[in-house]
Amino acid sequence: MKKPLIRISIGVFALVALASVASIFFLGSIVKNRVETVGPRVAQVEVKLDSADVWLLPGRAQLKGLSIGNPPGCKTETAVKVGDISIRMNTMSALSDKAIIDSIIVKSPEITIEGGLKNNNLTQIQKNVNAYVSSHADSSPTGTGPAASPSAAGKPGRKLQINDLLITAVRLRIISLFSSGASVTISLPDIHLANLGAGPAGITSSEVAQKALAALLNSIAANAADAIGKLGKGAVSTVKKSGEKFKGLFDK
Repeated sequence: MKKPLIRISIGVFALVALASVASIFFLGSIVKNRVETVGPRVAQVEVKLDSADVWLLPGRAQLKGLSIGNPPGCKTETAVKVGDISIRMNTMSALSDKAIIDSIIVKSPEITIEGGLKNNNLTQIQKNVNAYVSSHADSSPTGTGPAASPSAAGKPGRKLQINDLLITAVRLRIISLFSSGASVTISLPDIHLANLGAGPAGITSSEVAQKALAALLNSIAANAADAIGKLGKGAVSTVKKSGEKFKGLFDK
């Protein structure tokens, strides 16, 4: 009697081990592919992810090397670079109508802003995201209008609930377009969003991106004005010095 039980236990353990290995190698590649496929559609810029590891049983995922590109015309290649994103999921909700994510921690993102506070590379990406969310509103789980056809709006995103989203240790690099590309780097306060999609309708991944980007831009507007002002003064000083040099040339 004991031998069959031992064999069953070993078999269950083997299946669990195989499921864990499969979740790492296959689900990770699925997540990576989805980020790099859906991200550019939403933001209208290049989105790359180095790797994604997913562990189903403990309900954990780790994303490494996320980069979000810049719109055309920008001098720098990326608007956002993140080395590490930690995700904790409610495994029991994976097969339900709404997937519940307990926490997302975005660690030490490097943000580059080109332009002023109102018009810059990030506000352009925000416009792109807002346009995407608006065009898919009728077919999304939170939409209130009649459902759009799949060909017109595409498939709605999976319903999500994110209990806690933390963006921590943000480093913001501000580039002046008027002083030979001079830049200054400052730290931003942590950004904390809670209970996203807590209602029955949930929230889509593109709507999460919309809310996170809006919170980031609000933080930049509140904390980066002095730094941009200093860069502006530096630009005026550079123009004045250049004018003096040219004036000296014509005087000779």
